[in-house]
Amino acid sequence: MIRIMVVDDHVVVRRGLSYIINEQSDMQVVSDAADGLEAMMKLEQNEVDVILMDLSMPPGENGLVTTKKNQGSKRESQSIDYDNA
Repeated sequence: MIRIMVVDDHVVVRRGLSYIINEQSDMQVVSDAADGLEAMMKLEQNEVDVILMDLSMPPGENGLVTTKKNQGSKRESQSIDYDNA
């Protein structure tokens, strides 16, 4: 099972992506967050294989900064970044 975190500042996008992902037999959204800071806190509490993250999330920490922080950590989760502009 692939454990996924969805990070986007728009709740409707988080819910929509979570619904689509959870419909897959080999994937499960285990957490979501509204910005990069919240994502980093939740990564400490959840085992995540993939982070699906919006690049531009005002206010708060954007996806690019969070991706760089995650790459510098000891976690083995991979980031997939997108821009929904």
